[in-house]
Amino acid sequence: MNLCTSTLSGFDFQQALEIAVASGCQGIELRVADSYHKSLRDLSESGASVAKTISDAGLGLAVLNSYIPIEDESTVDALIDAARVMGVPQVRVVLPRAARAAVASQANINEGIPSYHSHLKPNELINRLKASLLRLEEKARSADVQVLLELHWGTVMSSFSSAFMLVRDLDPKYVGITFDPANMMVEGKEDWEYGLALVSEYIANVHVKNVSWKVSDDGWTWEWAPMHQGMLDWPYLIFLIRQCGYEGGCSIEDFRVPCESMDSAIAHIRDIRSTYEGMCESNKLFDIGRYGVPPEMLATI
Repeated sequence: MNLCTSTLSGFDFQQALEIAVASGCQGIELRVADSYHKSLRDLSESGASVAKTISDAGLGLAVLNSYIPIEDESTVDALIDAARVMGVPQVRVVLPRAARAAVASQANINEGIPSYHSHLKPNELINRLKASLLRLEEKARSADVQVLLELHWGTVMSSFSSAFMLVRDLDPKYVGITFDPANMMVEGKEDWEYGLALVSEYIANVHVKNVSWKVSDDGWTWEWAPMHQGMLDWPYLIFLIRQCGYEGGCSIEDFRVPCESMDSAIAHIRDIRSTYEGMCESNKLFDIGRYGVPPEMLATI
């Protein structure tokens, strides 16, 4: 269980490490930005020292988590090179917005899209992105690093089918997908079982949080939600992820982490971690009758 430090914008790098350790996480996805927690320049100049600081804290460094546009070739190359030097297995880059990303206007929270604008028509944009991904695949192969693309609301890859369209011809060892079901629920979703089976070989990371849509006199809005109260049925998702053969890490990415104090942040993250781990360890993950699980699958529960 890792912690995305992007949820800790109110804390500095050292505090983020202390929060991760105290909340019982085994590693982090390190936010790479000029604002926090480490800039790409920091990593390019002293990445080995940063990696050692994280290791000395007793944490693994799973992902360099950036908002660098996939088409910014020189900056993406520098990110991959930093990961190679630091021994980090995965880096995250971002895809462009889907047109105006209108669903952002329905957010009941101050939430931005980690993305960028493109003025190309959809077909032209997809062809250009595929070309960029082919180049990145070769760069990642040379560095022995995996590039991650996140299933994210408001972007051109917010669904299983759009993800499959982009990555289907690439080597999953070097280009993978971060499965974030809460992000997908913001825009609606495709069938979980079908979709996970479609892209299963590319799933290389899982983000843990929940979301809810709510209606009022002003219309429908969405916001992040507690693990047990949101729209996602996490026990069922855990079952399906296991059925797909995924054995990698999961990362808490709950943007409701309080920033009033380190203690409040630790308590919040610890609660999510224990809740999720309890779901994973439960002997009965979900109501078999409700989902109509085929008999041949029952032995795996």
